[in-house]
Amino acid sequence: MAGLDDYQYYTRLRDQDNPFWERTNPEEFGAGSMQGSNAPNPASSRRPTDLPQRLHSASNSKTTQPAAHGGEVPGERYAELSINLVGLLADNLLSHPFIVLRRVCQVDVSSRRNHLLPVTVLYAAIKSQQGISVLWKGLGSVLVVKGLTMAVEDSLSKFTPLPKEVFAGSSVRTVSHHLALKCCALAIVTPFITASLVETVQSSIASEGPGIFDVFKEALTRLLSFTQPQTGRLLPIWLVVVPTVTHGLLQYILGNAAATLAQQAITAREQRRQNEAKSHGAVKKQVSKHGGEGGGTYADTSMRLQAAFIGHLCADVILYPLETVVHRLQLQGTRTIIDSLDAGYEVKPILTRYEGFWDCLTTTIQEEGALGLMKGFGAVCLQYAAYGLLLKFAHVIVREVTSALSGPTAAPRNQTVATPLAPSPPYTLPNQSDTNTPRHVPPPGYNPSSVPQHSSPARQRQPHPDTVPTPTSPTPIPPLL
Repeated sequence: MAGLDDYQYYTRLRDQDNPFWERTNPEEFGAGSMQGSNAPNPASSRRPTDLPQRLHSASNSKTTQPAAHGGEVPGERYAELSINLVGLLADNLLSHPFIVLRRVCQVDVSSRRNHLLPVTVLYAAIKSQQGISVLWKGLGSVLVVKGLTMAVEDSLSKFTPLPKEVFAGSSVRTVSHHLALKCCALAIVTPFITASLVETVQSSIASEGPGIFDVFKEALTRLLSFTQPQTGRLLPIWLVVVPTVTHGLLQYILGNAAATLAQQAITAREQRRQNEAKSHGAVKKQVSKHGGEGGGTYADTSMRLQAAFIGHLCADVILYPLETVVHRLQLQGTRTIIDSLDAGYEVKPILTRYEGFWDCLTTTIQEEGALGLMKGFGAVCLQYAAYGLLLKFAHVIVREVTSALSGPTAAPRNQTVATPLAPSPPYTLPNQSDTNTPRHVPPPGYNPSSVPQHSSPARQRQPHPDTVPTPTSPTPIPPLL
């Protein structure tokens, strides 16, 4: 008969450890297997009533996985990737021309103009005879330095107890170890930062174009001359390491502090808007999963990019004089020829003789004034203006595309509170003494006892079986006539 083969198959599996049979007495099963007994005891095994643990965990993971992504708006993940890509391009490609202009202004000690306003910087860039493509010189070396810094930090975190990342609840010891990791990474990549600066500011007319591995060759050459450089004006690397590490560490601390404060302010503003929308009857989705009841990844990414933008802006503005001094120390003695932004078609060499950080600071203030430390500040204004406009434009475009993909949303309905019903007055019997109240008057000759009482046998009250009926006297029989 159909089905008996399967029954015999599952019956033979009783003496084996399989999920089709559950052992009620594992000791007996183990002892029988050790003694070599092949005859299983049917009483020691039964069919399981639930799934095995491994199947149960797998089924739970499958059922809970769609629920985790069930609340996402369609297209939100693509919006997150798009806004991240825009931020990456703005941070590396869009900002690089303004970084080139500002570095050229910073190291030009003989410039007659300080270029503190964006208009003068933009006019000097347009007046240049080398074309607009020259503004992206040194981009490859800048990206190499960023990648090398990340690789060094990752290697140090793996081979040392220094943490690579810290969180809001980290202790002071953890934060100090993290800052020590940053200092070590900056000290290691300082020769590469110096070589990248040379490729960024050198003139494309008076010098040959750098190769792919020139940044590594120049960095190794600078690193080997650790104590005494080969040329007279080139500073030893240990005199450049301390200002470079100090500038990089302060920029990291100030940037993260400003970004954290900006993110908290943005989160508070969004929560205030949501509370106002709820008070007017519109229910909106929370935009931040860190600051409210729930949120989306795109909104969190957009807020993070805005906070990072504010953090970088604050750090660059505050540390701009220190950056000017550090760049002049790194470029001294490298025999670099730069483009003149005063005329737009001239080149000039960098000829300085600084003894160290404090000598460079005091000499710059004495010869160029206090505003000499802020040369090229207009390029910073142009850089972050273009950066902010691109982020805002990308945010609007991505938001419109996401709303179009998610479909139209239903307009909120204003629900009016229903007024409670007033209780009805209680019913009162009419007063017999009231002459105005109409009463039912029986017709004349009406006798209530003459009205027959109709009652069915089924509706008659039956005596309870436990009660004893009271004896009644027999009805006398009338005599016959």
